[in-house]
Amino acid sequence: HVVNVVTDVVKRYDVDGVHFDDYFYPYPGSGGTFDDRAAFRKHGKGMKLADWRRQNVDKLVAEVDEAVHAAKPWVKFGISPFGIWRNKAQDPSGSDTSGMSAYDSIFADAKAWIENGTVDYIMPQLYWSRSHKLAPYGKLAPWWADAVKGTGVHLYIGQALYRVGAKDEAAWTKPGELSAHLKLNRKYDAIQGDVYFSAKQ
Repeated sequence: HVVNVVTDVVKRYDVDGVHFDDYFYPYPGSGGTFDDRAAFRKHGKGMKLADWRRQNVDKLVAEVDEAVHAAKPWVKFGISPFGIWRNKAQDPSGSDTSGMSAYDSIFADAKAWIENGTVDYIMPQLYWSRSHKLAPYGKLAPWWADAVKGTGVHLYIGQALYRVGAKDEAAWTKPGELSAHLKLNRKYDAIQGDVYFSAKQ
């Protein structure tokens, strides 16, 4: 159904791209357990639940990518995943962070999409300050730059414009926080731009 809808939009409208936000399986604690037991019993074929869910997401991403480019090869397809793929404690190739892992918690394997070329661009949501204890910006931006290096996948950083001036974290009350992110990004050729959330701000 998703592939059919995307195909219809791309064929009928002069869009430049198709963009997915980071919602795949539900975030933990945001409304209970996602009950896919019956589907898993029917289609799981001996896989672990987490691997099966990731496979489902990867398949959707690959099919949308193929459909977009079959309809109009010049239209871009990209995703803005949660900013932490995995932490180093869970995977040596993960980032030096300790927040929620998208790979393990919402079954979104952004690194696989990059490596498989099933996205034209990736736009991780790096909505944390440089001094954030679990997910410091200065650790994540370089990690993503390294993840796309040599792949041809473009990297744009999702910036937390909505956090500027927020009083719940001291770093965001300082005028230089966001501009420091941009200054850091300029050190990495792989970071090709920034996207600001949200337009309201």
